[in-house]
Amino acid sequence: MSAMLADLLASLAAEIATIAGIDPVLSPERERALTGSGLLNREGLVALMLRRADEQRIAAAFAAHGGGRKLPLLSRLVGDPDPAVAAAAMALVVARGRRRDPFGQPRLELSDLDPDDRSPVVHAVAAALAAAPNELAPLAAAADAVVGAVDDSQSLDEAVAALAGALAASSRDGEALLAEASAEGEAALVAHLLARRAAIRPQAAWDHLLDAGEGGLALVAGMAGLERRTAARLIADFAAGRGTASAEEEIGRFDALGKAETAAALAFWRLPRDFRIARTRLGLANG
Repeated sequence: MSAMLADLLASLAAEIATIAGIDPVLSPERERALTGSGLLNREGLVALMLRRADEQRIAAAFAAHGGGRKLPLLSRLVGDPDPAVAAAAMALVVARGRRRDPFGQPRLELSDLDPDDRSPVVHAVAAALAAAPNELAPLAAAADAVVGAVDDSQSLDEAVAALAGALAASSRDGEALLAEASAEGEAALVAHLLARRAAIRPQAAWDHLLDAGEGGLALVAGMAGLERRTAARLIADFAAGRGTASAEEEIGRFDALGKAETAAALAFWRLPRDFRIARTRLGLANG
C-alpha cells in the first residue's frame, strides 16, 4: 500500500508540475509532510488501496496453484466470438496492464479514485509542490485542470463492469462462468457478476467476499441466488484466505439460509450506502 500511494503521488506531482511549468519533483521532505498531514487519510482512498492489495494477493495465490493446462479465462475472452465481449476483455487487460509497476505490483490511476476523493488528493499534492509564492496560483490551477480531465470511464472498476455487462448482454454471465472466474481467483469480476445477480453494488459484493466475517460468503451466494454447487465452489475458493470460518462451516450456513433471511439481507444491502453505514455505526438492527 505504501508503494501504491508513493507511486500515485509521484505521478500526480509530475502531471501537475508539467501543467504548471515548474520542477516536477516532490522532495522526500515534502512527501513525508504530505503523508503525515492527514490530508490523504481518506476512507475511499484507503479502501481502494486495500482492495487492490487484496486483488493482487488473491491473483498471486491462485496463479501459484494453477496447473497451466489452459489459457486463463480473461485471455480466452479476448478471443471470444462475441465482439463486445472480446473488446471488453481486451480493454480490461489493457487497463490492468497500465496499473502494474515495472515489478508487477499494483498501482492506481486518478480515475480509480472516488470522485469525492480526487480533488482533495490532487490539491494536497499541488500544495506540497509549491516552493515559492509565485507558484501557488499556477499549481492550484494545474490541480483543477488535472481533476477536470479525469475520465470516469477509464477507471479499472468501469473496465470490470463493462466486461460483466457484455457477458450479461450475450447471456454468458451464468453460474458456469461465475464458477470459472471464481476458480481462477478473478475476484473483481466475481464481485461484479455476483452484484449483478443480487442487484447490489459491486463494493457490497466485494465486502462479502473478503471482509464480511463468518457467514459473508454464504450470504452473498444466497443473495445472488446461486445453486449449491456454485456456492460451494465460491466458498471453497474464497474461504481459505479469509481467516474466519472454514469452508465446511460456511457451506453449512448457506444450506441453513432461509428465504426470509435472504430477502431481509437483500433489502438492507440495496439501501443507500450512507444510510447503511449510519445504521451500522448507530448499532441498530438491519432488519
